[in-house]
Order: sequence, then C-alpha cells, then structure tokens
Amino acid sequence: MSSDLMLVVFYGTGKGKTTAALGTLFRFLGYDGSALVLQFMKDCSSGEYELYRKLVRYGFKVKWYCLGTNEFVDPYDLGNEVASLVMAKSVGFLLHVFPDVFNELKPRLVLFDELGLAVHMSIIPTEIALKTLTAFQGSSEYHAIVTGRYVPKELKEVADLITKFSEVKHYFREGHVNIRGLDV
Repeated sequence: MSSDLMLVVFYGTGKGKTTAALGTLFRFLGYDGSALVLQFMKDCSSGEYELYRKLVRYGFKVKWYCLGTNEFVDPYDLGNEVASLVMAKSVGFLLHVFPDVFNELKPRLVLFDELGLAVHMSIIPTEIALKTLTAFQGSSEYHAIVTGRYVPKELKEVADLITKFSEVKHYFREGHVNIRGLDV
C-alpha cells in the first residue's frame, strides 16, 4: 500500500468491528468528509442503515450499499442460490459499479464492511478485493476500512493499522441474539 492511503483493518471473533468502523466513519463525517459504505453479506435492515437515511436528509455526503440478502450464506454450501446471489451482487458491484460511484462521489473514506469475511469465504476473490483497495492509492485524501471476522493475510499485509477484536464474554452464549440497537 502507498503510505498516503491509510488502510485500517478491524477483524477477529469479538463483537464491535462494524461499530468501531462506523464510529470512525461518523467522526470523519463530522469533519465534513465524504464517505461510501459497502456492506457485504448484509441487507439494509439495520439501525446503522436507518441512521444513514437520516444523515442524508441533513446533507451529509455519504452513500451506502447493502450487498447481501436477509438470508444467511452457508459457508459450507457456496453453490446454493443465496450464496450465488451474494457473490453476483458483491463481485458485480466491485467490478462494474464501484469505479463509477467512487469517481462520482470521490469519498474520502470507504468502509468495506465484512469484506474480510466475504474474501475468506470465497464470495469475493482475493485479487478483486486487493485491486479494489489499491485502485485509489496515491493521495492522502482517501482512506479505507475493512472489517470481518476473518481477514485473509493478503489484505492484512497491505494494511497500515490492524486491530484484532477477541471475545472475552458474550451474551449470545446465554441465548440472547440480535438485540435491536446493540446488534442490528
């Protein structure tokens, strides 16, 4: 990676990767920055997406794309319809839509939420992810954040900052799942 582009990676088994990335994004927007959010493996039924819709009404320069579905992608059955749809949306977006959106918006920060997991699961080829991340190198104006439970070493090798989240205790283990406002 160029020393001008800051690539931040948040990964690991602990909760809070997306939350940390969004906190950074909201800080960035506070300084009148422009941002692009790509959520791989997720649909648009989250609290953060609802906040995005409100931010846009107030004139914040941010675009948001959800490239998943509301169905779980089984990592052991990537040949099924759901996995195929997520692959097509994700790879198609990165190859054919991302360049135009990037050139139009000129986002100073791009959040690639769950890109690490999508690459790890072979939803997105490593080469395409690396090509996308390095496509806007060369200016201190542009930065990227990659999140995911697993982030392949090829993506970590080009990162400028890596933070690993590890689970110490989680309420999921007690049977609480997807608490509105905390998880979705």
